[in-house]
Amino acid sequence: MFNLGPVNDLPEIVILITCVISGAPSASPVLSAVSDTARFSWEIPQGGLGSDVSFHTVSPAGVTVFAVTAAGASLVFGNYTGRVVYQGNIAARNVTFSLRNIQTSDAGTYTCGDGVPATVIRNCGQKLVVLGKPTTPGRPVSTTPVYNQTVTLTCSSTSTTVPADHGLTLTYIWQRDNTNITVTSPGSSYIFKVSSRDSHSFRCRARESQGLESEWSQGYNMEPQYGSYQISLTPSTSSYTVTEHQALPSITCSALCRPGCTYRWLHDGTAFSSGAILQGQADRSKTGSYRCQSNNTHGRSDSVTVSVDVQYPATVSMFTANSHGGSVTVNESDPVTLRCQVDSNPRSVIRLLNGTEELTRADNSLTAEYRLESADCRQRGNYSCTATNNIGAPVSQGVELLVKCSPRPDETMSQQLKYASRQGGNVNVSVSVLAYPIPTFTWGRTSSISQDLTGSSSPVSDISVTARLHLTNLKQQDFGDYRLTVSNGVGSSVTYTLSIVSEGSPQTPTQFRAIDNFTTSSIWLSWQPEFNGGSPQKFVVFQFGCSKWTVYNTYDDTGAVMVVEVTGLTPGATYMFKLHAENNNSDSTNRAYVYLETRTAGDPKITTAPVFAGVAIGSICFTLLISGIVILFFYRKGFRFVNTQKATHACRKSSRNQATEDTDNRDYSSLDQTNSPVQYSSLRKEELDKQHYSKLNINDNINVDVQADARTYEGLTETPPVTYEAISTSTYQNSDAQSQGDDPPRQI
Repeated sequence: MFNLGPVNDLPEIVILITCVISGAPSASPVLSAVSDTARFSWEIPQGGLGSDVSFHTVSPAGVTVFAVTAAGASLVFGNYTGRVVYQGNIAARNVTFSLRNIQTSDAGTYTCGDGVPATVIRNCGQKLVVLGKPTTPGRPVSTTPVYNQTVTLTCSSTSTTVPADHGLTLTYIWQRDNTNITVTSPGSSYIFKVSSRDSHSFRCRARESQGLESEWSQGYNMEPQYGSYQISLTPSTSSYTVTEHQALPSITCSALCRPGCTYRWLHDGTAFSSGAILQGQADRSKTGSYRCQSNNTHGRSDSVTVSVDVQYPATVSMFTANSHGGSVTVNESDPVTLRCQVDSNPRSVIRLLNGTEELTRADNSLTAEYRLESADCRQRGNYSCTATNNIGAPVSQGVELLVKCSPRPDETMSQQLKYASRQGGNVNVSVSVLAYPIPTFTWGRTSSISQDLTGSSSPVSDISVTARLHLTNLKQQDFGDYRLTVSNGVGSSVTYTLSIVSEGSPQTPTQFRAIDNFTTSSIWLSWQPEFNGGSPQKFVVFQFGCSKWTVYNTYDDTGAVMVVEVTGLTPGATYMFKLHAENNNSDSTNRAYVYLETRTAGDPKITTAPVFAGVAIGSICFTLLISGIVILFFYRKGFRFVNTQKATHACRKSSRNQATEDTDNRDYSSLDQTNSPVQYSSLRKEELDKQHYSKLNINDNINVDVQADARTYEGLTETPPVTYEAISTSTYQNSDAQSQGDDPPRQI
């Protein structure tokens, strides 16, 4: 022990503390920042001083800081002078003092000794920890951030607190976009799941437990990567219509993605083109749905579907008859199915035609079909399928239908089986037939003839041929019947009988009748012209009234059924008509008439005035007398009468049409060029609509001479189909009756 002299009347005791510290501090470390004041306080263990009552305090560097005498006085040494203030109690073994203006060099463990050199009291002392600010962390680093995946940010700082074994721990504080983040683990790494595709700035700072915080690190701008999303199309139209050979619609595809995406277009699910813009030329195969697909390393997405309709003109893919194209041959009566298939967009209007006649039509369709249940000879021809959809010009494809048919008369041609001429004269005989293949013609006659019967033929159409025989300088033996044999290898051959007769009067018209479509003031009459005797004929219609026959009108022969209107009549009145035919060869003394009685519609007008009573009674008596004579005359001739009501105005004449009536009513849509609204649909069709060649005397496979039949000489021209389905026959019509002069039939 060193005697340092009295201090405050107490002997000063200097305790030498060596720099060897063998014992641990007896109190918790003292924490202090630089320049602050540190307060130390610990207890000297019981018995630590031994027999001495003084002690000294040694710095971490082994330098005595201060000494305390037995009397409790303290002595401060070295650079600690003025910095240390002792406040302890020696009696209580309490070592308490303050150290001001702490410096980093002050850090370390302060110990105490009992005054013996190189002696340290065990478990006596306290560590001074001088706090320092952690170093500023570097910019945080991370693994590659990907949206919806985990990422790790790393922050690193170094403690500056001394001594190094201070035992304090560094923790880290994080901010995103300058806002604190709650971190579950305060370690140097920040692990989290990237929940946003947006960019964010991250920074960190270090904090030492019970110590200081570092400065903020530099910011780390994190831009997460992500797969394609929010894919869009510009323009946003969902469907397009373009015409073939035009450009496809230019559509731009875009998407949000990091890193950037690549693009491709799919057509009906198949790769079509690469790039963000849909491009190309439209053809019919390009119709369908399109979608854009964007892709990067983190995924892909598809756009909405865009519909593109490429429209193109119609083309006929197939047109067949019975599944065959080109030229198709069938037998007569075979069924024929015409079928047409069309390729077009939009769908087409399809028409199946026979020449110019429309057989069927299909709208907004790609197929059309028509069936002939039984092929007819006249249905041979060129059939066509036409299609149009208003894009481009209409298109057409044809098929030729050939129908094998045996010979038969061509009803569309004016036929005649009786020809008139005179000795020394000439005559041209002709017969038109329908047949396919084209037939051969053979003329013949059983009796001798001075003529060459080679004949000739000429086609009228593909299935119609006219056979001709020209006879010149006729002799007596040249008059009579001729036969024409026609054969084409289909079915049996047919033979027609034709007659050459001397010129004479025309034959009496037949089928003289009134049409049921009469009105209150008019009656329609109809008859069938017969053979004209070799010269143009005309027809004279007589009307009976006021006890005599008068000519109502004269009509030229049209070669067809004659239909005329008698006008200006009285409602409900009964009228009588007669008819005869005449030509330049007619014998006026031997004319054949046909008769007809009919009445107008409506109730008869009966005169009741007394002044006319006598006249009416006299007229009735006269009428009864005449009627009796007429009935008796016709009764002897074989006529049959029915009881009919006679109106009081039967003597009134009808108004005449002085001009010859136009009665060439082939279509029967307008009769005699009148303004009558009646279309005469009530003619008895069963009486007029006969077979078109029923008057031909046809003999199959003839090998014998055919005797003339007078019934075949009434004219080949047949009554065409008409719409007069209810022609009423006269109650006493006789086409063979011969009239003696112009006397009327007598009425009873």
